[in-house]
Amino acid sequence: MYDEAELLLQRRRAERLAELGIEPVATLHHYTHPVWFQELGGWEDPRSVTAFRDFARVAGKALSPYVRTWVTLNEPVVFLLGGYMAGWIPPGIRSFASASKAFENLLLGHVEAVAAVRESIPEARFGIAHNMLDFAPDRLESFADRRLAAAAEALYNRALLDGIASDGVRWVFPGEGRAAFRVPNLSASNDFIGVNYYSRVHMRFRGLAGASGEFFYRDRDGRGLTQMGWEIHPGGLDRVVRLAAAATGLSVIVTENGIATGDDRIRRTFLHEHAVVLRHLRESGVPLEGYLHWSLIDNFEWLEGFRPKFGLFGVDPATGARRRRPSADLFASLGKSFAGTRVGPCAVRSS
Repeated sequence: MYDEAELLLQRRRAERLAELGIEPVATLHHYTHPVWFQELGGWEDPRSVTAFRDFARVAGKALSPYVRTWVTLNEPVVFLLGGYMAGWIPPGIRSFASASKAFENLLLGHVEAVAAVRESIPEARFGIAHNMLDFAPDRLESFADRRLAAAAEALYNRALLDGIASDGVRWVFPGEGRAAFRVPNLSASNDFIGVNYYSRVHMRFRGLAGASGEFFYRDRDGRGLTQMGWEIHPGGLDRVVRLAAAATGLSVIVTENGIATGDDRIRRTFLHEHAVVLRHLRESGVPLEGYLHWSLIDNFEWLEGFRPKFGLFGVDPATGARRRRPSADLFASLGKSFAGTRVGPCAVRSS
């Protein structure tokens, strides 16, 4: 049922990282949605919870004893909005009812996966990597824009955080529907909260039939936009990390942060500015455990292909040849500096 050669490959990778003094962080679900899984009912089917538990048990045995830190789900809200609401990524569904049922089973699966991995690695630590945006009203003077930004914050940022804190999820999508469900032991199954942060979003109320609002990326700070069209806004990292820590009562690992740019000078500036934010968070008492950069190498983006360049190492998609960028040396230097001040692990994520 499971590919033993692939399990062995992942074990060897984790073992090699440990030999190099790099702490591996394993992610169990990162958007992958096989056709056969969807044909069996996908995440809407309650059997998905059992299937995910069994997969986690196998992964735990394969990676023991090299992996201590585990991310069960990467960006579940993004996965639901993209795959079950907008239909942009697999499974390509457009239904709030389907999205809310999948949300419930994903979180139930998280709880079961944690228990399964702990059978092999009792000392393992677990969290969910939550993509968070810094929402702002597009027109500061507009009451409607401010209300829309608050609604987006509740839908996108707060629903999962509050669910982790209380075992109860309340998910409201204006114009689409609302859902409420409980996930027993959800709070107890998280040792940290992962925060993936990239940008600020500006919300503008439209008040038109079928669409209550729009969102924009604005270059309000004069730092420019990335190859993804996202605003470069380091201050938003400060806000969302504080929000995640306060809402859940958990320590935080920044599980993704980076920039898509063809100009490595911009990437180096990005790293410097976000490192300043991290240091300030730590010095002000926020329980920040670590930072993982996205990404080690240029990767394939679901909706953008190979065009965006996120990597500290450039990759030729035709040949696989890699080229070290100067930002990789800067990242190594920043990592040593942060390790010396006990901020926590400073690592990279690859696609």
